[in-house]
Amino acid sequence: MARRDKHGRRKNEDGESDEGCCAATLDTLAHPCCCGGVWSQAATLWLTLLRPSLTTGHGADPAAPPPRGRVAAAMYRSVRHYRVAVSPTRPPCCPYSPSCSTYAVRALHRHGALRGGRLILARLLRCRPGAARRRGYRDPVPPPRH
Repeated sequence: MARRDKHGRRKNEDGESDEGCCAATLDTLAHPCCCGGVWSQAATLWLTLLRPSLTTGHGADPAAPPPRGRVAAAMYRSVRHYRVAVSPTRPPCCPYSPSCSTYAVRALHRHGALRGGRLILARLLRCRPGAARRRGYRDPVPPPRH
């Protein structure tokens, strides 16, 4: 049975944290593993914005309902497409809790396209093991401003 440290991460036989498939990779923006890499998610987003018919039929996400605005809804559909069609084919290795795709769905629902998009971009840029370690592996969506 795997041992866990105080943050709930698995530990190997030597007592060191097991960071999963991301452990031996460099801490870069083009990280090939975590959350599909920043660049592949950006390509999915633009493809969906240009051709929204590719992502229809997935329904509402259990993490958050669809947002109200048109642009936010298009961005939501792209993340939803990633969660339904792309993510199941890849090993789970996002170092954060909640995962980047769950964060994106919640940010779009709570903040809309403009602020939610900025929050998502910032999260994708910091989605790498070193940044997650510094934040304690937790990075929730901030509450809406009033």
